[in-house]
Amino acid sequence: MKKFIALAVVCTVLTAGISMLPSAVEASVPAAETVTPKEVLYNEYVLGSGSLCYIGQSDVTSALPLVIKDFTVEEGDEVSVGDVIARVDRSASEAFIGSLGKVSQLAAATASLSTAMSLIPDEITADRSGRVIYTAGNGAAVESGSSIASIAGTDSLVVTAAVSELDISRIELGQSVRFICSAYPDDEFTGTVARISAAARSQYSGAVLETVVDVLITPDEPDPRLKSGLTADVRFDISDPRKICVLPYEAIGQDDEGEYIYVFDDGTAVRRKVFTGAEFSDGTEIVKGADAGDRVILNPEEISLSRFVRIEE
Repeated sequence: MKKFIALAVVCTVLTAGISMLPSAVEASVPAAETVTPKEVLYNEYVLGSGSLCYIGQSDVTSALPLVIKDFTVEEGDEVSVGDVIARVDRSASEAFIGSLGKVSQLAAATASLSTAMSLIPDEITADRSGRVIYTAGNGAAVESGSSIASIAGTDSLVVTAAVSELDISRIELGQSVRFICSAYPDDEFTGTVARISAAARSQYSGAVLETVVDVLITPDEPDPRLKSGLTADVRFDISDPRKICVLPYEAIGQDDEGEYIYVFDDGTAVRRKVFTGAEFSDGTEIVKGADAGDRVILNPEEISLSRFVRIEE
């Protein structure tokens, strides 16, 4: 009788163990999350930055710090070379120079500060013909080299954008351009590349000195919102829009054999080699190795040692 009881107990334990086996096996299979490649329209582009100005625009400046008594012209007036555009307050200019505690290079080259004071002009004249588009204002204290007034030689408003030397070979005359002015961040304007500078120059981008080439862009349509001096971010489109697949960076692994992904297929993780392209803030283009309908496993390094996986929905 005891043998039958013992056998019954053993059978019960075995039955319970067998019934729990699928759950135990499932628990031993690593869990994973999947993502589907996102299809987006993309076109290649080059970025630049600059500002708007008139063709032939230049500033009227002084080698000495000055205080302007009053202007004899207003914005919009036409002037010729030699026309008086402003009168200088000599006594206020002397006090201004003294308050700065320094003199310009021109003044420094003279025998004394009093000699420098004698160089203060009574009037400011236009050094070119054109239309006045800016004045510092009556009573303005203007440091040496700063703009007293701006004169535009033409009425043609353009954008001058600095493009990195690494990208300038991709810019062509007649190329379509889109730009956004800081003053109107929600509005996009269009233009066309009209001229590419024949020489490069250096400029600082933050603390980094870089070599750039200036590109002149003419807006496609006149717009009263566009004004000389406004800053602009410029985008040069260099290809037609095309549909691409994008995967988040967390779905892509890398080892000695290159970049790879794991695709979930009938309970298993199938490794595929991938080739990536354009990069974005939330992922990268998959040029080859993944299609729009694939279920790609996130964090592939965590399941690389196991072929079987279960998906957490």
